[in-house]
Amino acid sequence: MKNIKTTAAAIVGRMKKKGTSSETLTIDKAATEIADALNIKHEAATMMLYGLCATGHIRCLNNQGELIEAIDIEGKPAFFRASDVRHFLTEWSEGPQPSRREAVISAMIDEGVIPPRTISWKKFCNDVRDACNARLDAKGRPPFGFGDKQIQRIVKDLRDK
Repeated sequence: MKNIKTTAAAIVGRMKKKGTSSETLTIDKAATEIADALNIKHEAATMMLYGLCATGHIRCLNNQGELIEAIDIEGKPAFFRASDVRHFLTEWSEGPQPSRREAVISAMIDEGVIPPRTISWKKFCNDVRDACNARLDAKGRPPFGFGDKQIQRIVKDLRDK
């Protein structure tokens, strides 16, 4: 008997093959990121997500992986552009966003910002914290997961892949 996949599973499989799975988030994952960043309930984050999609602030895709126009949102969105969700969170969240940390570091390395060759570790770590809204506390300490050593470990892990 053949292994039959659901439509959504097939789309996710194609995205993984194309290397674009990191570019989209499911409804649940996107709402979880919003809820965590804004410290609101998951249900409220889901409603906010649909509102952002309906107004065109966040691009969404249907089950076939096709972009849904903001004015044609009658069909239930299945996936959301991760970059749009995370850009929104950077703009509106006051707290740190650990879910963005690895993506920010990876993007910086892809752009040629490679510590300690092209940038100092101190500047690199500060830039990562700034991009993730990870502000230092009154004593100058970074939030959990955003210390210099943690960022250096992530860079090393990404280089080793």
